[in-house]
Amino acid sequence: MSLWINSCGSDVNKKPTLETKPPINVTANEASVDVALKFINGYVENCNKMKAATGRMDWVNSNGLVTERFKSKLRKITNEAYQNDPESGLDSDPIVDAQDYPENGFELEILDRETNYLTVRGRNWLQFKLTMKVVNENGNWLVDGSGMINIPDNKRAER
Repeated sequence: MSLWINSCGSDVNKKPTLETKPPINVTANEASVDVALKFINGYVENCNKMKAATGRMDWVNSNGLVTERFKSKLRKITNEAYQNDPESGLDSDPIVDAQDYPENGFELEILDRETNYLTVRGRNWLQFKLTMKVVNENGNWLVDGSGMINIPDNKRAER
């Protein structure tokens, strides 16, 4: 059974809220925000491909926008899930911290410049929030946390 199909699918019974409000605290020139949004929206694009999608771990490993710590934590979460339940593995997607995700991607809601945590929300599903963390490594902004990966429980978006 494919881990990818279980966690990237969308619940057809769940309808996103279609609202359009501008994001708050947006700074268009923030390189850190650009990296986070490029990563998460690229991930959503890959998930939307369904059967043609690249597997989660392969996609992340080939992505130059995440830290090695991010890749390592994702690998650990995935391996532990399959050790605990070899038939189904994860019951949700650790990158979006849910079974479903906003298929139209994400936009910035809040950036905390002191901690480099940011909250993104679904473009057409404004109630869907996701916490991410970016770090600067050698002058390059990279995603170091998203959803369940390297985000402490007290910082994760409520579900």
